Amino acid sequence: MKFTCTQENLIQGLTMVSHVTGKNVNLPILGNALLKTENGNLKLSSTNLEIAVSCLVRGKVDQEGEYSIPAKLLMDYVSLLPSGKVELTLTEEGLEIGSNGQETIIKGMPANEFPLLPKLSKGEGYRLSAPELKLALGQVTFAASTSESRPELMGVACFFGIGDGSKEAIIAATDSYRLAERKMSLTGGPNRESRTIVPARSMIEISRIVSSYKDDVSENTDVTWTFTENQLVVTFGNVELVTRLIEGTFPPYQDIIPKEFKTEAVVPRSELQKAVRAASLFSRQGLFDVHLAFDAGAGTCSVASADQGTGKTKTDVKGNVTGAANKATLNYRYVMDGLSAMQTENVRIVLIDDNNPILLLPESAGEAYRYLVMPIRQ
Repeated sequence: MKFTCTQENLIQGLTMVSHVTGKNVNLPILGNALLKTENGNLKLSSTNLEIAVSCLVRGKVDQEGEYSIPAKLLMDYVSLLPSGKVELTLTEEGLEIGSNGQETIIKGMPANEFPLLPKLSKGEGYRLSAPELKLALGQVTFAASTSESRPELMGVACFFGIGDGSKEAIIAATDSYRLAERKMSLTGGPNRESRTIVPARSMIEISRIVSSYKDDVSENTDVTWTFTENQLVVTFGNVELVTRLIEGTFPPYQDIIPKEFKTEAVVPRSELQKAVRAASLFSRQGLFDVHLAFDAGAGTCSVASADQGTGKTKTDVKGNVTGAANKATLNYRYVMDGLSAMQTENVRIVLIDDNNPILLLPESAGEAYRYLVMPIRQ
């Protein structure tokens, strides 16, 4: 194998594939990336047996070949090289890397020892705008459960084209204490419905790829999602991610979202964040409780907490409060996560009472994001 490319292109490719590699005592080769010449380019691939990522690096192939090499070591070394041409040559000793007078040999393993990567016959996929998908994943994925007791909650539910002629995609995640949901517009795809659960870790990798991959040659900013019976293929530019899907049924969360409310408040998001952060300092250890009280007459949302050992605090956040006087006790970490996921200047808070879920929404009615938090029962 002999391949020449720019240091910048090689670094980007290694950055795409290196995150899913890691130390594995039983299969040390899972810490490697597979380098293989393909159609005049270099294809980099890695896998942890649940997620596989590949990326094409543009360059010049002088001799075909393939080799497996420690991904982190190669990326760390290439990142120290100067900008410009990098030459990769496979020798009997290992992979020789030449750049600007520097010559280094990194030892790897034969390509035939690398795990077989899934080869899927891809049909027509659903297409989503990359900027919109990046925002949506950041607003939803964090709400997935980390407990293995309910595997279906460790993923993000994906609904594509649900409803007659729908050109919409919905992603949702919950750990049974809070729920995040985001709607997006499809830019293209098959005229059929799809309901799946994608592992949250895979969604984090997809978000990272969409956020960091740049292709100066292609102007396509769509991300394509293609589903098979038990796997998902996500394609963005020259990067492809394949992941298994989670078996099971996602809970019918729509049933727990209140349709009518007794109280609504619109308050500055940054002011509410500061008030919740202050109250968190005096919340009870293990409960992480903060108390929200709504007063339409005073036009305030009060945020308070108290602990016998540390003290107490209360902050009145001015806003537009309508409806009945109301209150709710919530986990401050869940509230902060929801507020951080929103980008609007103001946030809408709607609730029935302290026994029902409280809903946090962006101020604009046009925003397709909903965040629900279950109250702490007193």
